[in-house]
Amino acid sequence: MSFAPFAVAAESAELAPRLAACASCHGAQGEGASASEYAPHLAGKPAQYLYEQLRGFRDGGRQHLQMGWLVRHLDDAYLREIGAFYAALPPKTAPAEVLAARVERPGDAIARRLVEQGDADRGLPACSACHGADLVGVEPGVPALVGLPAEYVVAQFGAWRTGVRTAVAPDCMADIAHALTPAEIRAVAEWLAVQGHSEPRRPAQAGSLALPKACGANSPLAPAEASASSEVSP
Repeated sequence: MSFAPFAVAAESAELAPRLAACASCHGAQGEGASASEYAPHLAGKPAQYLYEQLRGFRDGGRQHLQMGWLVRHLDDAYLREIGAFYAALPPKTAPAEVLAARVERPGDAIARRLVEQGDADRGLPACSACHGADLVGVEPGVPALVGLPAEYVVAQFGAWRTGVRTAVAPDCMADIAHALTPAEIRAVAEWLAVQGHSEPRRPAQAGSLALPKACGANSPLAPAEASASSEVSP
């Protein structure tokens, strides 16, 4: 038996109560939940990026049992409404005292080099080349990386390497995931997890960066195009 997606009008009810189920993993304001090492913060990320992730969960580009179940009957309009809701929330911040108390870890030098410089010999662009110098993302489809849980980031790279998470060709993040070693992935993930900004920072404007690598998922798709349409990064 198959079901058509629900068509839910934006004005039919306040959206926040309908998203109560999201709070246990993503936080009441999309700021993330401390007990959810495998779930990202959502607040302030580009609406188009969030929509593409939800559509990926619904249509199979991203494999996640719980997320797939939650969105499987939702139409595109509802998914866009959810994306816009979280995009409008204040981006996650980190207390200044927490940022000041960070200590150097063994893998930090490797992580900083990959994040800030990349590795030209292996065709690896710097993370900052796509996600912005302060790693808070770029409109419309590149998300923030700072403060993501380390285990979530490691899991996403594993998903790209195994085909559990896919995007429209050329799948740039899958290429990058295959080029990195497991140790490098772990180092970058643990470094990103303790980065942050004490004041909210919105994603950079569209077109503010010249992306160094072709990335199919970074191009907006028409609704009928490519059902497996996960986006460019974590």
